[in-house]
Amino acid sequence: HFSQHDKTILIGADPSHVGDRCIRVTIHHCFFDGTRQRHPRVRFGKVHLYNNYTRHWGIYAVCASVESQIYSQCNIYEAGQKKVAFKYLTEKATDKKEACSGCIRSEGDLFTAGTQAGLLTENARSNLFHPSEYYPTWTVEAPTDTLKHVVQHCTGWQCVPRPTEAA
Repeated sequence: HFSQHDKTILIGADPSHVGDRCIRVTIHHCFFDGTRQRHPRVRFGKVHLYNNYTRHWGIYAVCASVESQIYSQCNIYEAGQKKVAFKYLTEKATDKKEACSGCIRSEGDLFTAGTQAGLLTENARSNLFHPSEYYPTWTVEAPTDTLKHVVQHCTGWQCVPRPTEAA
């Protein structure tokens, strides 16, 4: 559970860290609540987002920057004042001549409260990775009120009783 702060998750250090092209990350069942940006922001890496609930972001929800590939699947995006969920930033990798942004594919995402996806039509979708390249199965829930409730109430710090001491 991430709430009430500015920069949440950055994947890929900066455009000079071209070694970050090997990064692969899965983010699921997170609650981003009133955070400004970076849910996540990605440079170079391949990121699979699924079953997250992001609401009331301050700048954007998800950002694709230099050469990143983001697969957003069955997430819930609920806008506050800022309506566009996805943002693209163009940067130049130090080992390339041309600057570029990243790619985002949205599959089964739910956009509520006037949220606009903000997907770019010129994305090179044929080159975007698919999560099945890295793991054969995963369980994705539909982006419903039930998922929203579970993510709101079961993420973050939880009071878990300690086991009793053995005699």
